[in-house]
Amino acid sequence: MNLNKRQKVLLDKLTRLGQLSLEEEAAAFDVSTMTIRRDIALFEAQGIAVRTQGGAVSRVADPALLLGDTRVTEAQRRIARKTVEMLPPDSTVMLSTGSTTLEVARQLAVSGRKLAVVTNSLHIAAALFQTPIQVILTGGSLRANSLDLVGPVAEKNLNEYYIDVLVSGCDGAVADEGFFTQDLNLAAMERKSVEKSRKVIIVTESAKFNRPSFVPFAEVNQVSTVITDSGLSETCRAQLTAHGVEVVRV
Repeated sequence: MNLNKRQKVLLDKLTRLGQLSLEEEAAAFDVSTMTIRRDIALFEAQGIAVRTQGGAVSRVADPALLLGDTRVTEAQRRIARKTVEMLPPDSTVMLSTGSTTLEVARQLAVSGRKLAVVTNSLHIAAALFQTPIQVILTGGSLRANSLDLVGPVAEKNLNEYYIDVLVSGCDGAVADEGFFTQDLNLAAMERKSVEKSRKVIIVTESAKFNRPSFVPFAEVNQVSTVITDSGLSETCRAQLTAHGVEVVRV
């Protein structure tokens, strides 16, 4: 969710005080109450506020937690835009958790595309709220440190779906070995997603390469396409291509 300066100030105030007043904020910003009402409606659509008579209250102690990471690099934007272009029409897409896949969801939300998206990320589900996209949450157990669903229930539920394309990020990659995550529970969910998907696309910035992380979740020969930035070395590109991986640098 891209916030303007006023909305960022309002979100900060909602975080600190737990409430907003239509009249007070309209006066403070010298705008109409309708403008503040639209700001509050935006927060409500993201699940971080509840409208009240004359204002809003916070749903959580730190509303920013529900927004996901809003700090997106230009490389991530390019990667996300290219990914959306490459998704087949009328397909079922699995979007795994991660900052780059969240940006894919945000780009998909404004693309006008009509797809079905399966996800274990509440951030991604929120980004696709009130769009033409059909959103299916996997269910499962909420991770302790992020708004993602993992565990045996989530993995079992994936058996109910045919997934045309998995779009996943990674915490680390080795071009002639595979892709890694830092979280053991998330790795199990990622492996199941790879297993259930006809095509696997990894979206990641080139800086993640030559940086193996804690747990592998996909071998290089399980991946169809890597979409990354122009900083990917020619050596890594050649290694990926040798394993039959399509490499797209943007």
